[in-house]
Amino acid sequence: MVPGMSHADDYLFLTGAEVTTSSSSYFYLGTSIPLPKSTLADGYVLHLWADYLTYSYEAGATDIDAMVKSLSATMGYHDSGYGYWWNTRIGLYQSDTDLSPDDPGNESAGMETGIKFQLEGEKQLTGDSKINANFALLSRRTAYWLRVRYLMRNDDNTYHGPEFIVQGDTNYEALQLGWVLTHIPYNNNWDFTIKGGFRLDSGDVSEYVGVELSLPY
Repeated sequence: MVPGMSHADDYLFLTGAEVTTSSSSYFYLGTSIPLPKSTLADGYVLHLWADYLTYSYEAGATDIDAMVKSLSATMGYHDSGYGYWWNTRIGLYQSDTDLSPDDPGNESAGMETGIKFQLEGEKQLTGDSKINANFALLSRRTAYWLRVRYLMRNDDNTYHGPEFIVQGDTNYEALQLGWVLTHIPYNNNWDFTIKGGFRLDSGDVSEYVGVELSLPY
């Protein structure tokens, strides 16, 4: 959301991808649209989101591959000040989960509609360091996603640092630990992030790489 702080009257487009050397991957497209008399830095904002998630888990002696397609629309409140910003949002999501092979014990299979809650923010700790956190929760299958980043400023005003991610639902849990390089400028107001690290999923360790892009429009 950082580009939105300096282009507060704009909408914001976000996209990204993360792939691993295992069966897990994640792709997303989203946009943030301030309501009248609001901006991305202050006020009420509509968030539209589409994503695609793959992962695997063990059901007894069987490995189950899951593919989840999801759409959500949430309404949020944004606030910011000197050295910080935060926002919270809540709304509805609809997802479609395909399992291969089928797992009768997985209640999230097929179509489901539920409530999505998200909270994120960033705080400048010193002139050259800050912490960024993002938490999301889906009601129906108790799916959760938490990411924390500690970022340090480089000489060119980009930031780098470690990130920690934990995610899962009633059927699986995954942990990730990696390094991120963010606020990479491109084409005036585009903002790139690249990252990579290790993922622990169902007792297996794999590597992951990812890229994120935010663009005011």
